Amino acid sequence: MPRSGVPVTASHHRRTYLVDRSFQLKYILLLAGWGLVLAVLFGLWTHQAQQQALELATRDPAQRALVVRAGRQLLWVVAAIGGLSAAALALFGFIVTHRVAGPLYVMGHHLGLLGEGRYPPRRALRKHDELKAFHARFGATIDALRERDERLLVHLDEAVARMRRVLPRAPELRMALEALEREADERRTALAEAGHSTVTPLPVKAVTGG
Repeated sequence: MPRSGVPVTASHHRRTYLVDRSFQLKYILLLAGWGLVLAVLFGLWTHQAQQQALELATRDPAQRALVVRAGRQLLWVVAAIGGLSAAALALFGFIVTHRVAGPLYVMGHHLGLLGEGRYPPRRALRKHDELKAFHARFGATIDALRERDERLLVHLDEAVARMRRVLPRAPELRMALEALEREADERRTALAEAGHSTVTPLPVKAVTGG
């Protein structure tokens, strides 16, 4: 049992290796394909060299058999090297795309939250992830947006307070006041969820008719 008292199964997260399946598989297969193409080209060159050696060894049957046997062995070696090269390039493609797809997935999720009017929590990238500079700039942009909303919320609260004071003399401002209050509440909720709100909520005061 961990020191926190939470069972191991509750804190275990299943690791996702293909974060962006289409993006990662595209480049994994592309690199593996290039490995196979290079192996085929090298195999064709080897076969051509073998044919030339056979033409030179036509008059000597023993030498011809030796060249054929050596050629077959070389083709097997080339095939093995081609398979290993394709596997190595596929593994390289997986590692690189995983280190790129992970940060892109995180930032894409954060953009979705921003589109909903919410602020995502700050999340550090893994040690070997790429795009660290871009991720840092992305996080700084979110912080700037959050700070701008905090300043906007101060102005909204000031405007709401002033409109409440004049509402008895100007009831036509009621709809505008309610809209501003809803907007202020939405901004305050988003900032509170992010845990960075420094704005003190105004006391709730119902807007009544008459």
